[in-house]
Amino acid sequence: MADSMQPLMPRTAVAIVSTTRLQEERRRVLDLLYQPILGVSAYSFATVMWQQVSLTSDLKVELTHTDLLALLNISTTILETSRQRLEAAGLLRTFENQPDRLPELIYELQQPVSGEMFFKDDLLSLLLLEVVGERQFDRLRQAFLPRQLKRDKWHEISKSFLDVFSLDNRLIATPPKLIEVTKAAFDQADSSVTPEQPSAPDFDFGLLAELLKRSYIDLNDLRQYRQLIVNEHLLYGIDETEMARYIGDATNLATNKLDANQFKRAIAAAYQNQTTPVVSQKTPTTATKKQSESREEAALIAAAKQYEPMAFLAQIRQQQGGYVASGEQRIVEQIAAKQIFSSAVINILIYELLIDLGNSTITQRLTDTIANRWAQDGVKTPEDALASIRKFKTERSKPKTTRRRGGTKNIKETLPDWAKNDYQPKAKKTLTQSDQDQFNEQLNKLKKLRDGGD
Repeated sequence: MADSMQPLMPRTAVAIVSTTRLQEERRRVLDLLYQPILGVSAYSFATVMWQQVSLTSDLKVELTHTDLLALLNISTTILETSRQRLEAAGLLRTFENQPDRLPELIYELQQPVSGEMFFKDDLLSLLLLEVVGERQFDRLRQAFLPRQLKRDKWHEISKSFLDVFSLDNRLIATPPKLIEVTKAAFDQADSSVTPEQPSAPDFDFGLLAELLKRSYIDLNDLRQYRQLIVNEHLLYGIDETEMARYIGDATNLATNKLDANQFKRAIAAAYQNQTTPVVSQKTPTTATKKQSESREEAALIAAAKQYEPMAFLAQIRQQQGGYVASGEQRIVEQIAAKQIFSSAVINILIYELLIDLGNSTITQRLTDTIANRWAQDGVKTPEDALASIRKFKTERSKPKTTRRRGGTKNIKETLPDWAKNDYQPKAKKTLTQSDQDQFNEQLNKLKKLRDGGD
């Protein structure tokens, strides 16, 4: 979702709307599966909004954020964060009204997915597993698995539809136009209430569909995997032709259904076998540079825009003589799936975690800490990310002032090695491939930049 043009104020008017009431079974999914990953504030925000729309016959209520803040007993900042978490989880869509019209915002509530779809969604299930742990995850999984009946010794004598009801065979073969129109209307309604899927401006789903039309793949079934396809494209830079090939290879010939796990494994295996970075075919755009920006910074920002996150991460690991751990891959996938940062910003985040901070691996807690700080700083571009890094180092290097009895005393904070101006990074392993050498040269320039040099 695009950022709002106006900051959220308590007096900002909002309309909360929904196309349907919250179903009882979906409420159970919200309570048991979404709540752990949303957190208390976002979960409470969702339940309060569902309660408010349920009080009206047309499932629409208008109020101000002051009313919401009073109902939730939280701050405006927490409310905004909670709203973003609901949007990212597919439970809310936020719209701005036309200028000079009230209410300024519209919150459209989305039904939680079914329990089956929740566990089939890689991002939702992975996040739930990370939050609650394996034991609780297994308990929740068992609670939503359909009960399996043992019918081995049963002999079914149920009647079929046409055994009981009589219909003209000609009508079955050629349904009346009214039936077709009605089916089309419901199909359109289903698509209109489906939560908005993430988009990739440089990926043509129309072309992908055309490529797959020549195959045996069920295109209607493929629609549910749009999010997965976007994520794989953003992470690996896979174009439409290659994506069609991966989808074809991972499709069950008997059912014409895509095996999502096989699809992901095939891409991950191909990516891990790459000896050189997978470079996106799109040409990096030249952003307007400030006069004070150094030539090194401009070159490295261009490099961040050139590589996809997984290729960027893999190249750093090869330079270090290591490998990409599955946990690191999952963390990068989660950051990319949130659609908060561009691929170029994620690359700067990866560099900050592994090279600038000198960590041996990417961890969830530190990644969230830095990502949250960047989000609060309004980071949208690699330039913004580097500015946020400098800002943080400047603040860390300032002497802290503590007030004691008898006066004020300045205490100099001890800096880690990576934040010191005279810090010299360790030499990295030199690779022979020309693309890797160029990549390494760009990383070395970024090391100079991190210390504030020109």
